[in-house]
Amino acid sequence: MFKKLEDLAKPTLLSKTGVKELKQSMNEQYPFFKEVEDEIFPKKANIQSFKLRSEYKVEIVQVDKDYVCFTKENLVVPHLKLVHKFPDLLIKQQVDAGAIKHILSGSDVLAPGLLSQGGQLNQAQKGQVVAIYGEGKENAMGIGIMNASSDQIKADPKGHAIQLLHHLGDSLWQLSFK
Repeated sequence: MFKKLEDLAKPTLLSKTGVKELKQSMNEQYPFFKEVEDEIFPKKANIQSFKLRSEYKVEIVQVDKDYVCFTKENLVVPHLKLVHKFPDLLIKQQVDAGAIKHILSGSDVLAPGLLSQGGQLNQAQKGQVVAIYGEGKENAMGIGIMNASSDQIKADPKGHAIQLLHHLGDSLWQLSFK
């Protein structure tokens, strides 16, 4: 999804109402968020957003100098660096070692990579945002949306199980180092 970020609009400061709505959305989507809300969004932080001019209608949110999340339709998706800092924020799904290079290249997660030896499919619903880990790796390597519930994937272990949204090395990841 984040192959190139050349079409990033100029930043705009989020209003107090905008910040409140963003926090509320994150609280609804991620139960653990309430515990770390003040760490992610400090009281006097400079919170701004960048719109991505593309067919995806994505908005990237920055708190002070750190990218914390992006919005895609009705979802607020945490940045991978935020998931590294707060690993309990998202449900963890683990792929086998053979799938790691494909995910780091931007491929979606296929069901066999979650169900084979080395993979781990945790309980999740269709449409839920999850963190993607690699076999033997400590930190998440990607973030995606479940294309089917974990029960459906176990029943029919074929096809794309998780749509990859953001991964190590993509443009959003690289933007966080500029």
